Amino acid sequence: MDDLDHQLLHLLTKDARASVTDLATKLGVSRGTVQNRIDKLLHLKVINRFTVELGTSEEDHQISAFTLIRLKADDGRSTLAALRRIDAITDMHTLSGNFDIVVEVRTSSLKRLDKILDAIRALPEVAETQSHIRLSSFAVA
Repeated sequence: MDDLDHQLLHLLTKDARASVTDLATKLGVSRGTVQNRIDKLLHLKVINRFTVELGTSEEDHQISAFTLIRLKADDGRSTLAALRRIDAITDMHTLSGNFDIVVEVRTSSLKRLDKILDAIRALPEVAETQSHIRLSSFAVA
């Protein structure tokens, strides 16, 4: 990946729905160049998917929680695969430190959140979890 790829990724993280034409204009390259770069990044799995970020009015009706997960074993591949199958998990990262994985869970109620957390804790390799409900979000840029 070169500097143009990084600039393109930055623009797409800000607005994944931006048109190829708009991206090309902002980057100062041709539309074909941008489309070829996007195709390449998809093929290389640098970009996995284009997604929707809910607006504040919809977020107000959802509960978002971050759950830290400590595993019993070093290899968490089976746990990561199981977590990917939980549709309320919107984001997942491995960590260094006391916990091995952090996931973001978005759901419509505390009751549903409790059931999702029970499902996470029931996974065979999960030793401990710690959850934190998001109260507010702030834009960085």
